[in-house]
Amino acid sequence: MKKNFFTVLLIGLFGFCAPVFAEWKLVHEDPDRHAKHFFDPATVRQSGNHYKKVWVLSSYDEKQKGGYQSLKTFYEFDCKADRTRSYTMLLYPEVMAKGSTIGAHHDELKEWFEYPESSFFKQIAETVCKP
Repeated sequence: MKKNFFTVLLIGLFGFCAPVFAEWKLVHEDPDRHAKHFFDPATVRQSGNHYKKVWVLSSYDEKQKGGYQSLKTFYEFDCKADRTRSYTMLLYPEVMAKGSTIGAHHDELKEWFEYPESSFFKQIAETVCKP
């Protein structure tokens, strides 16, 4: 019961913490997947000596499996090792995170993953990891 309460509370808090009127900066368009990826520069936060945290928005032209059309994800980037991990993911029924949240996932023990040079993660890292 405590875990369910904590999850609901966490979703509510992230709903208030994530900017409602974010100024999303486009970093990547993927015509094959009909997706656009953005980040909000106002949410970039230092986390330790060489880590940065930031909200990323992925918006799709069509509904995805699970009924969402966009998602906001809170990522931590390891600026020295070119790797990242997600902490929180919020699902939305419309493009550009419009509408009420229809799902959420939070996992602070998420594993790091490396990203290729051509990925939108690399493009975001190059911007947020600048000193």
